[in-house]
Amino acid sequence: MNQRSIVRSLTTSDGVLIAMNDGTVSWKPVDGRPKRTRLEGLPTVLLVLRGPMGAVDTAVIGCADGELHILTLPRLETVAKYTLASGGIRAVCLVSEGSMHFLVGTQSGAVWSLDERATERSRMVFSIDGPVSSLRLDGEWVHVRSGWVHHVRSWDGSHHNVTNTSEGFNVKRTKRLDRSFIIANTA
Repeated sequence: MNQRSIVRSLTTSDGVLIAMNDGTVSWKPVDGRPKRTRLEGLPTVLLVLRGPMGAVDTAVIGCADGELHILTLPRLETVAKYTLASGGIRAVCLVSEGSMHFLVGTQSGAVWSLDERATERSRMVFSIDGPVSSLRLDGEWVHVRSGWVHHVRSWDGSHHNVTNTSEGFNVKRTKRLDRSFIIANTA
């Protein structure tokens, strides 16, 4: 009996990328045969990239064991593999079109720059308090979210702005355990 369950999926116009809880990754193209491979860790993040011809041809998969796998599509062959020693991968962001340069956020709050062409392939850029929820680049600014907290950093670390976005919400605090309701018996 097969007890696998889907933990992540990504749907594109070219096909569907599925990651399962046992590390199995499956690419089901619109045209062609499905292909599977198996990773050592539990996949936590999926990202696909379009090639120069416009079709999806690369999959980037982050795992809970801190590894980032770059696979070709549709064959699912490993092109590159990075191992980070700062917890599971929670977010991946492409730095620039046409390159294999990524920003990766981890469970421990570290933000890494991974670049195949650089002399130092993996380098920690900065760290935040709390796990990284999402990453986004806006010009020279790196936007990092950790729950309700929004960090804006520059690449060199000279600028740092932290905003707690939950402060704008009015929270009505009530205790419901101390309320008792007596329901009359109508029978």
